[in-house]
Amino acid sequence: MKTMSTAALAVLAASATALAAMVAPAAAQQFPQKPVELVIPFAQGGGTDRVGRIFAQFAPKHLGGEVFVSNRTGGSGAVGFMHGARARPDGHVITMAVTTVVTAPHTVAGYPVRHDSYTPICLLAAIPMTLSVRPDSPFQTIDELVAKAKAAPGTLKIGTAGAATNNYLAGVAFAGEAGINATMVPYEGAGPALVALLGGHVDAAMADSSEALPYAQSKQSRVLLVLGDQPSSDYPGVPTSSSKGWEVNVASFRGIAGPKGMPAAVTAKWIDACEKTAADPDFIAEMKKFGMDVQLMKGEAFGKWLADQHETYGKAAKAAGVTPK
Repeated sequence: MKTMSTAALAVLAASATALAAMVAPAAAQQFPQKPVELVIPFAQGGGTDRVGRIFAQFAPKHLGGEVFVSNRTGGSGAVGFMHGARARPDGHVITMAVTTVVTAPHTVAGYPVRHDSYTPICLLAAIPMTLSVRPDSPFQTIDELVAKAKAAPGTLKIGTAGAATNNYLAGVAFAGEAGINATMVPYEGAGPALVALLGGHVDAAMADSSEALPYAQSKQSRVLLVLGDQPSSDYPGVPTSSSKGWEVNVASFRGIAGPKGMPAAVTAKWIDACEKTAADPDFIAEMKKFGMDVQLMKGEAFGKWLADQHETYGKAAKAAGVTPK
């Protein structure tokens, strides 16, 4: 059987490299060739759905093609996440990358995806967690709350969404960093936890900024702490956990990701579309209506941030004792 010479192989290799170099820009120029599916792994009406639909409304003019929303629900988001991760990596199927992809792998046995199951495209909003109390609470500051909790270990009750949810884990992470022994009281969502706070059933409630905002604006509650390193424009003067020396930079976030293996040129076109959408005044205004500040992070930087969130929530899940056996 004849074999090719080394010189011939070298020519073929060079030709293949040159062809790939031509194909990548061509793929970007031709993209998108059809409407893009934006996979939302949760039902209509929630925070993830809301951000996804706002993005799908404003992104097309910056991408140069239609974007339609596809709610694929089930399995604590696993159905939608798997559809997005397994899609053909040509950029025509993207997925809302949200907090679940960094929490569920630590709390649900055999969860089929992680943050690194995708090509990171962009972060759109990182909604910080907040700790709220009633207006008549004896705790005027977060320092007073921590001091009381240290003086009477285990007596402070913090309402959260269900066990193993992101704000439950945020509560555990806060307690660990603040050096207090607090009791996390799980409810069927952050809304019920805030209602329980108003009814005097718990001393404080952990909820993300957008969930806590209506209660704070109506003066039904007071926010004592924003978890993270950036002050929130919705809560002027409220300290951050970072300002207290606590490393609790956890957030309820919304971003965009594609399947692994997307061509670099297509990924770059998506990143460019995200950047322009995030700077669109109408997009910013629409996000702000729902208590969300646009916080853009792109590509590899977003991927590293996801890895950091994954690690932080993993530590909190271990401390909470909710990791799968």
